[in-house]
This record gives sequence, structure tokens and C-alpha cells, in this order.
Amino acid sequence: MARLRDAKPKNTSGSYARLFGNEALGELASKIQSAVISSGSELESMIVEAVPNIPNLDTFLEQEIMPEGVLLARKREIKRSRTLDFSGSEPDFMVFKRRKGEQNCHIVELKDGHVFDTKKASAERQSMHGFIQRNAQHIQYRFQAHFCAFNQEDKQAIWEGFKKRISIDEACREHSELSGVGNMPIVRFS
Repeated sequence: MARLRDAKPKNTSGSYARLFGNEALGELASKIQSAVISSGSELESMIVEAVPNIPNLDTFLEQEIMPEGVLLARKREIKRSRTLDFSGSEPDFMVFKRRKGEQNCHIVELKDGHVFDTKKASAERQSMHGFIQRNAQHIQYRFQAHFCAFNQEDKQAIWEGFKKRISIDEACREHSELSGVGNMPIVRFS
């Protein structure tokens, strides 16, 4: 688990010190931001370890039918893909699932927080749905978007935090969509 005392910001711009008018308080704010980023990275690492990964997304996408199960494409593989058009905006994960003859592709965006201003909420939705629109013709799967606020258990609160810009079904919460791995939740698609 990311801890504030272990946070080591790579650099500080001085903006927090200027904002607070206090160098020590500015350094603390930089450490807080660094710890928040580290906790998100830690969660991503736990998910990558818990779900079988697709080593080459382009090769995987060439097959029309995937084997039964769940496979994960991480951001690194999405960016390397020559098949997909991410136009500088890619999701955190693509989770491919085949069950009972149905093939689904879950597009997942992880969020530490769940309350966004209207402009940010609209941009997040547009980014996710733009990715789906640009790539649906390349992939033989049914798409579903998920905004996973991993520190919020109330799906309604996530939906409202996104200013209702996403559908309630796209809000991903711990109780039904998430499953514990260690002390951190992960998205459950199995």
C-alpha cells in the first residue's frame, strides 16, 4: 500500500509552495500527490498479476474466436498495437472475456477518486466512448465501458460524481463488480 512517508516526488515545480505560501506545506502537498499516483500504479500492478495477460494484442486480435476465459490487455500492449486506433487516448485495460459462446471486451478506466467537475467527467466519457467507436470495427467482441472508482463502494455516488455523464451501468463499484485481491479490489470479469 502506498504511504505518504514513502512518497518521493521526482521533482516539485514550486506551485504548491506558491499556492500555500509555505515551502514545507508545498512539499507535503507534492508528497500527497505522489502517494496518490503510487496507489493507482500499485492497483494496476495487482490486476496485471491476477489476470492472464495478452503478450501481443495484434496477434490476439487476429483470431476470430478466443478460448473460454478471461484475458487482459494492459495499457502498454494497447499503445503498441498497430490494429487499434487510440489517438493518444487509451483505456487503462481491455479485458477480453468469452463465456458460453459470447465474446465481450470490457474497456476499463481506473479512477482513485469518483467526483469530477463537469468538464472532466464529459472528457473522460468522450475519451472512453471515442476509443470504442474508433475500434469496434476491428474487434469481434461486444464492447462495454467501465469507470472503476476503486475507493468508492456506492455505484450511485460514482454516477453522480461523474455528473451523470456516464450511464449508471458504466459505474463500477466494489460490491458487485469488484473482488478483493490482498487489500486492494480488482475488477471481476470472470
